[in-house]
This record gives sequence, structure tokens and C-alpha cells, in this order.
Amino acid sequence: MTEENNPVFQGLRALVVDPDPEFVRSMKEHLESFGFEVRTAFSRNDAEALAEKIPFHLVTSEILLEEPDGGFILAWHLRKRFPEMRIVLISAVSFRTGFHFDLSDPEARAWICADEILDKEIRFEQLEHLLVRFFRREKPEERRELFDEAAGIVK
Repeated sequence: MTEENNPVFQGLRALVVDPDPEFVRSMKEHLESFGFEVRTAFSRNDAEALAEKIPFHLVTSEILLEEPDGGFILAWHLRKRFPEMRIVLISAVSFRTGFHFDLSDPEARAWICADEILDKEIRFEQLEHLLVRFFRREKPEERRELFDEAAGIVK
């Protein structure tokens, strides 16, 4: 069902954060095929610095970055600074540690500042379906203007 350059994603910017270069390359290619403009970072610090310069509509991040909870820290900082940004944690943490995070639990929602947590084994069609749900409500040009305004970009 993956659709090349889905109009829902036209003009949207995404940031992929993961220490694994192969995963970053793969995710970047898929998000670009959906229609996103994509930048990448391999650490939480680089991601935060990039997010201060460029207003991203979507950030995907591994949980296990420089610190075992680096993705959660990144999500918390980004949500505080950019509340309208969509944040998806895509991680192998469940496989590596046995921990599972359930965002339907109110206690987890209180401290996990992500819109969704997915396993790295997700099929890209599933990811596209999730992202369509996130972004289909607004027209792309209105969404761009909202993010540019929030980031202080004047045209």
C-alpha cells in the first residue's frame, strides 16, 4: 500500500535519529519516498541542535542513544520546545532489554513525551499508515506555516 510521494506528506520535514547508520539510511529512504524532506542525526545532542535550526514536523528516534534513555530525554526536550511536533520512538529496546512501554497507560503517557513507540521490526507500510493518521487533518501549506511560525521563521 506504500504510495510514492503521498500528498499528505508534501512539504513536511522529518528528522531521523539513530546511532545505526544502516537503519538511518533505510528510514531516510522510506520517509523520502513518502514525500518528506529528511535530515538525519546519530546522537541526541546533534538532533537537539538540528531541531533548534530547522522546524521539523516529525522526529523518529531510537530510545537507546548515548544514554540508555536518550530517546526519552530527546522526546521530552523536543515536546517542551515544540509541542506540535510529532515524535515517534522506533526502537529495539524491547528485544534488547525485555522492557515494553505501553502508551495507553496514563502513567506512561505522563512521562513518555512521544506520540507512539514502535518496534524496529515495523513494516514501512504500517509506519506510513500511522503517519497518515497523524498528518492528514491539515493542509500541508497550513502545517508548514504553523511550524515555521513556531520556529520563528519569517517569510
